[in-house]
Amino acid sequence: MTSQDSFPRTLGDYIRKSRIALAVSSVEEDAPLIVVNDAFCKLTGYAPEDVLGQNCRFLQGEGTTDEMRRPLHDFVQGTGPANGRFPILNYRKDGSDFFNFVFMTRLFDAGGTARFILASQFDMTSALRRAGLPQNDEVLKRTLSDVEQIGREFGLAMVGSAQLIADSVALMARLSLDEDSR
Repeated sequence: MTSQDSFPRTLGDYIRKSRIALAVSSVEEDAPLIVVNDAFCKLTGYAPEDVLGQNCRFLQGEGTTDEMRRPLHDFVQGTGPANGRFPILNYRKDGSDFFNFVFMTRLFDAGGTARFILASQFDMTSALRRAGLPQNDEVLKRTLSDVEQIGREFGLAMVGSAQLIADSVALMARLSLDEDSR
């Protein structure tokens, strides 16, 4: 049975319907994507059939530095905490670049084994607009709460995700204020 087949259908359906750019990868092999939603496709310009089965590094390009890549690589390899946030320069299918702020959390089974990685992506050029931060924050909180509840129903846990997201939103707000003062 592949990870895609064993991913809880209800959780996959919820992720596909979310307005936040979400992707799920297996922790097996090269962390291939097994679920992406329309918001992810809209952000990146790729269709699901273009990306499923691939590692997300296809979004990296010429301007993506090793310094940006390393923390993502380490996280995917299982190094460090169960949650992380990673700023990285990515590229859309049309070649245009965007500064992506990726939030990732490992989803564990009831035995404590990491099974999947849930990632949300935010285009920082949009997130830095202060007017959009409160709305993004509320949608993100609702989405995270729903995902955690559905995950619990299937024995999956996202340790510390709510605090990570709250801290990350606060960081984006500070960045927005810094940007406005320039």
